[in-house]
Amino acid sequence: MRLRARREALGPVQALMVGIDEPGADRALAAELQDLRTQDAVRVVDMLRVRRGEDGEIGRLDPAETEDRDEGGRLVEALLRCDRAEADARGGAPAEDGGEEEEGAWFLGERIPRGAAVAILLIEHRWAIPLREALAGFEAAGGDAWLHPGDIAAARAVMRRP
Repeated sequence: MRLRARREALGPVQALMVGIDEPGADRALAAELQDLRTQDAVRVVDMLRVRRGEDGEIGRLDPAETEDRDEGGRLVEALLRCDRAEADARGGAPAEDGGEEEEGAWFLGERIPRGAAVAILLIEHRWAIPLREALAGFEAAGGDAWLHPGDIAAARAVMRRP
C-alpha cells in the first residue's frame, strides 16, 4: 500500500525554460524529452512552447491539442494565467514594469525575455518523494534552492585556492 501511495504523491516540480529561437533547438529538446521518458527519477508533467512579444504579451506556439504530454500545455498555460491574475489583483503591474512585488515572489511569465520563444517544462523530481517523506515533520532550516552549475564551478575553484 505504501508503494501505491508513493506513486500517487507528487514530487517537487521544477519549472524549466529553454530558449527555442536557435536553429535545431526544438529538435534537440525533443530528443532530450524522449530520453527523459525512459527514466523513473524524473517526469515531464507538462510542456508548452510560447513567445513573449515586445509588448510583454505571451502567446502559445503549440496547437491547443498536443499529442503525448500529460496536460497538453494546459497546466503551464494556467500557471501563466495565475501570474497575470495575481498581478492584476496587486494593482496590475508586474514588478519589472514598476509594480510592487512581495519579497521572494516571482512570476513565471516575467522570466521570459521580451521577444523570445521558449519551451516551459514542468519537471517532477520523483526521486525526492522518499526523501521528503523521510524528513516530514522535521523543521526546514532556510528552505531550498536550485544551484546553477556555474555557482558550483565557482565554489570548486574557491576550494582549489591555497
